[in-house]
This record gives sequence, structure tokens and C-alpha cells, in this order.
Amino acid sequence: MGDARAICIPVVVSANTVELALADATTPIPLVAAPLGTWTAVTGARAAGHTGFLCLVGYDQPAGGAGDAFITTAGVAVQPADLVQALVDLQRDRGDGLVKQVLAKPPTPSGRRLVAGGRRGAGDAQTPLSVTLAFACCQYPAGLMDGLPAERSLQRLADRLDDPDARHPDRLLLVGDQIYADATAGLLDPVRLDDRYRVPYEELLHIEPLRRIMGRIPVLCMLDDHEIVDNWEPYVKGAQGPLFRKGVAAYWTYQRGVAPRDRTWIKRREAGWSLFMADTRTHRDARTEASLLTAEILGSPQHLELEQWLTGQPAENLKLVASPAMLLPRLWEHLEEPLHLDGWQGYPASLQRLLMFVCDNEIANVIFLSGDAHLGCDVTIRLTGPDGKKVALRSIHAPALYAPLPFANEQPWNLKIPDEFEFPGPGGTYICHVTGAVSEPYRDGYRLLMADRVRGIWEVSAPVH
Repeated sequence: MGDARAICIPVVVSANTVELALADATTPIPLVAAPLGTWTAVTGARAAGHTGFLCLVGYDQPAGGAGDAFITTAGVAVQPADLVQALVDLQRDRGDGLVKQVLAKPPTPSGRRLVAGGRRGAGDAQTPLSVTLAFACCQYPAGLMDGLPAERSLQRLADRLDDPDARHPDRLLLVGDQIYADATAGLLDPVRLDDRYRVPYEELLHIEPLRRIMGRIPVLCMLDDHEIVDNWEPYVKGAQGPLFRKGVAAYWTYQRGVAPRDRTWIKRREAGWSLFMADTRTHRDARTEASLLTAEILGSPQHLELEQWLTGQPAENLKLVASPAMLLPRLWEHLEEPLHLDGWQGYPASLQRLLMFVCDNEIANVIFLSGDAHLGCDVTIRLTGPDGKKVALRSIHAPALYAPLPFANEQPWNLKIPDEFEFPGPGGTYICHVTGAVSEPYRDGYRLLMADRVRGIWEVSAPVH
């Protein structure tokens, strides 16, 4: 579209309102020049507790080459007092509802608030509170003839956000396999490594309903195996070679929008609820018959941080742990041969350590969210420790957004529901009961987590849409 100039404003989006999140009234908001054909990193103004940025872009030459060149009267930075006019300068068409909200009122003298409303305080455990999140996984790419079916799940979510009478999710969690870098198993996959990861992401980001969703709510992403290669594990020579490095770098570029870092997991804390998005793929230990009973699916640093996070949240908070791999139920197939399993069940040391930790500390209000298996299910896990301590938690698994290959999908008969098993701990034997059901087998879609705290009790439902 030609050279561009953008203004990125730190904001808090909550309950259909938009607030400035500037640290103070004098903090300038920088304008960033973006030359044609160049991805430009954007550093926003100093922010206080922001949940994202409102980014408005003006182009020197509109798409198609017709129309007037973009002109702004702003200089290299914008003061909060001049913000409304800067928005007008940078956003020629103010048809977008979010921009209308921001422009609805001029800045207050504090420079902090543009619209009435804002983030609700956590209050006490008796304060009514609602949390709504969408979570999904596994967007297999469309072929020549299945473009509409491939986008149908995302279309339903985008339509929900447009429905004023529907309950809107505050965020979308994408918990793995957002792309399939190996979609054709080598038959037609791009040969050049750069294309192997660039092309699938460009196709993903051109899905129109996904673009609509990303324009309305924050999207948090965690990678799984198909962002690298099917069933990637660090167990063979060269496993962390060019495919791994390129795949992980592309994940950071396209899904996280920043330069690669060692720490892939994500933590968020909001009023009444907290989120830990765990990476069950790239930090896992290599496994052999000899190391099976000690290998960890998260790696020691991440597992320790998850434990600290679990005990560091208020007891009444809803604690959401999202991971690509399904915590429970277990699978019948390879039940006695976990070395052949890809998820938490294939890492018994990690699974048992986590269950013991939750039970020993009697951590309440924990829900695990996951993807990967292309089959939804919802189970309740009841743990009893050797000292009589008891705790209950949930494990909710999303179906695939689009999974057209039946042989790649988990089967309902393979989920061990109900289930009861024991495992040893330092102080004795732990007992685990798993009850629940498969959720609408053979259906693609996303899950909508709806949690309401009423009189101190969380009531949770997670239908498939």
C-alpha cells in the first residue's frame, strides 16, 4: 500500500470500553514510519497496566493507487492533549466501532481516560464476577475446494463478536497448531525453509474471519508440533537443527510479534482470574526407556514457575492453565507404554508431580484448557492424597478448528472415561478419579469458557461452538 505512518496507543479494553493506559499525562505517543515492504518494530508510549495497543495506520498511497495521499499534521510524537485530532488525522474512515468509542470523548485532564467505564476491581470472594474466554487449536489449511469449510469455525466466532445479544469472549486463546508447516507430509510442502514457515502464516493471516477476530479481542498464542514438524521431540540427533530454529523463530514473529526469547510461556492476571499458558512442546526433555520416569514435559524452569504461579494466586481466583497437550483423560492405546504417547500421559513424572502439587496444596478453582487431539472432551478430576487431602479440578479439551483428515483425529473410544488410577508419592499413594464425557465427537469448532462467580462459587460451562 505504500509507505505508512502509525500511531500506537496503549489501552485497556474491558466490558466494551476503551481506556488510555498512559503512565502520566505528559507521556508523548511516538509516531512510527514504516517504509514500503519493511516490517517495523513499534515501541508504544510508556504504559500502565495496558492490555494492548490501538494501532492506527495511515498510508501514503491507498490500496489500488487511487485517492489522495495520506497527510498528517502531526510531527514525530503526539501529546495526549492532541490525541483526538491525531486520531482524526491518522484514521480517515472512522467507521470502525472501536475508533468511534475512542473518539466519543476528548481526553480528561489526567490524560488517562477517554470513555466512561474501565477495569473492575477484584473485590472480595462474594463479588459477582464473570469471565468469558474462547479457546481453540488446529487450523488445518484449506485446499482448492474447501475454503469455506476450513474457515467455518472462525466465522462462527467472528459472527458471535458481531452479535450484540451474545456473550462475548474477552480473549481468544489459540493453544497450538495454528499452522501446519508439514501439511502435505513433504509431498507439496515448500522446499525452502523460509517459505516452509512464511507461506502457512501468510495464508493463516489472510483468513478474513480471523482478521475480524484479531481486530476485536486480544489473541494469545502457544505453539505446538505442527509449527515445527509433526510430533517434534528433542530425542533424535539434529532435532534442534534448522527446522526447529526456523519454526520457533517464525512462531515468535507471526504469533507473538517479538524477537525470539528463551521463555515461551505466558502469564496474565485479571480481576478474579489468572492465566498460565504453558509450552508443552519446545521445553520437553528427550525420552528413552531409561529416562521415561524422570523426563519432564515442561522442563524444570517452566514447571517450577507454574508451581509458584499456582500457589501465588488468590484462593478464590479462577486459575486457568492452558497447554497444547491434554492433561487428562488418559488414552487406552499405549496405556502401559507411555513412551509412545505425545502428551502429559507420555510424561508420567510431570503428570504425577503436577497432580500431587495441586492436591498437597489443596489449590481450588483450577481448570486446564488444551487442544491437539482434534476431539473435544470435558472431565472432572478428583484427587485424594495419602494424608486425606482432597481437591477437584477440570480438564477441558477443544476440538480442532478444522481437521479434515479422519486418520489424524483422536477417537472417542480411546479416551479412558471414566478412569481411576493410583500413583506413588513421597508420603504414600495418591488416588485419581476422572469422570466426564466426550463433547460432540467429529465436530470442528471452538470452545467458549463461561465462568460466573456467584456467592463465592465459580459456575463453569464450556460448550463447543
